[in-house]
Amino acid sequence: MDGRCPRCTETHNVRIRRGDKISNHECPTCGIPLQGVASGRGRGRYLCPIDGFVVTLGQTAVQLDRPMRLIFRPGEFGRWKHVSEPGEFDAERLERVAGRVLGTGCVVSDCFDPDLGRPAGWKWQAGLVLVDADDAGDPATWLVNERLTYRQCAACASRIPDLPDHHIPTEWSPSRTWATKGHQGPP
Repeated sequence: MDGRCPRCTETHNVRIRRGDKISNHECPTCGIPLQGVASGRGRGRYLCPIDGFVVTLGQTAVQLDRPMRLIFRPGEFGRWKHVSEPGEFDAERLERVAGRVLGTGCVVSDCFDPDLGRPAGWKWQAGLVLVDADDAGDPATWLVNERLTYRQCAACASRIPDLPDHHIPTEWSPSRTWATKGHQGPP
């Protein structure tokens, strides 16, 4: 496993045994505990503007290289059914974007990838698709999402996305729990 020294910013390869962790190993040059290096294809987490899910660029998401719009394409659904209007879930996704232009650099879920190689008969299937925006308008009005930042949850101390709907509206402190053997708690 690779570990990075926060002081000298060098990366060192360390053998980690089962049950051990990278912070138990020190940098050979300056003696500071090493930190883990996030390796892999992931290039940041984003909130997909279409479905509202957290996606990872390079793994479960793609970055648009041109302005695009989300539309519903009528067509076949399944073997025999023709669909001319979006269903409940597709209507919610269309409403989230509300006809806005998804700008260059916007990160969306890879199931909406406009450049994904699809089968030949796919163009007749009903569903949501991203199409090139003919009249893109002012780039200042384009929808472009930013990389998510994380913070510590006040209730459980885990890392959660720092989004307005995850904030507690008032000052909150967890209630104390008493676990004394043979005692029910404070009088």
